[in-house]
Amino acid sequence: MANGNDFFMKMCREAAEELAQGKKGWRETDTNTLFLACFGMLANNLMHNLARPLWFFAGSVFSGIVGYFLMQILG
Repeated sequence: MANGNDFFMKMCREAAEELAQGKKGWRETDTNTLFLACFGMLANNLMHNLARPLWFFAGSVFSGIVGYFLMQILG
């Protein structure tokens, strides 16, 4: 992905990995690390839950447009 969020999402992944190592519990870890890990998981979950219906909708609209143009040309 070549968008501007790559650096921020990399920080979120690193924070999640640091938290998953288990050297510190979630209560003892730094606030920034915990916040980045939680935000990264939430953003990833929302992105996937929002993107799937949008891709389905876009595919349906595109198929309808192509079908309409084919009917105009062939019919």
